[in-house]
Amino acid sequence: MNANANPAGTPAGYREDHRGNLVAERNIHPRDLLADQLVRELVGRVEAAAQDAADLKRDLLADVAAFVQLVAADYGVAVTGADGGVSLTTYDGRLKIDRARADRITVGPEILAAEALVREILAEITDPIAKPIAERAFSRHRKTGELSAAKLIALAGVEIDDPRWRQAQQAIKDALQVTGSVTYFRAYRRADADKPWEQIPLDFSAIAPSPARPQPAPPQNPPEGQ
Repeated sequence: MNANANPAGTPAGYREDHRGNLVAERNIHPRDLLADQLVRELVGRVEAAAQDAADLKRDLLADVAAFVQLVAADYGVAVTGADGGVSLTTYDGRLKIDRARADRITVGPEILAAEALVREILAEITDPIAKPIAERAFSRHRKTGELSAAKLIALAGVEIDDPRWRQAQQAIKDALQVTGSVTYFRAYRRADADKPWEQIPLDFSAIAPSPARPQPAPPQNPPEGQ
């Protein structure tokens, strides 16, 4: 990718602004041109890193699945759908790869009926366990307005001796709909086999930046007479 190139169709010597107008580069402030060049270069590098991550996940999926099949073959069986949880560790116990699978869960409109039932019941009874769990379960994310599926599942597991509570539990279960699943990997290392594992981060925000690149030493003038 040529980070300095204009998008396809833009004439040489011009840049397209955010309204789609062509502007001659001579009429653009040099600082804006420099920012344009820098952003194109950085986005190009981020896109390349994203592609590397996609290639890495493809290889992890294939290689771990192939190993699981190899192990199964030792027992004379073929494993179908070999994408569940599994942990692989090096012989010295210092490196580990975990593969896990998680469902994507959405919350359907049945949750409104569940919430009404739960609040109706808890307004009439005193339950020091259920009340705080319910408050957390129906506390919506302040930015997205979404409910936490994990907290709703925890609430559905609470038992209260009230026939309406069975209805509320069923409404919660009906509201939690599995819409897909995702397979993810975590890599760990540790200094010795008896030390705690340290996860190798792949989350961009959790990765510490590398040390600054060393700057080249300024050229020195040769001693006089040389």
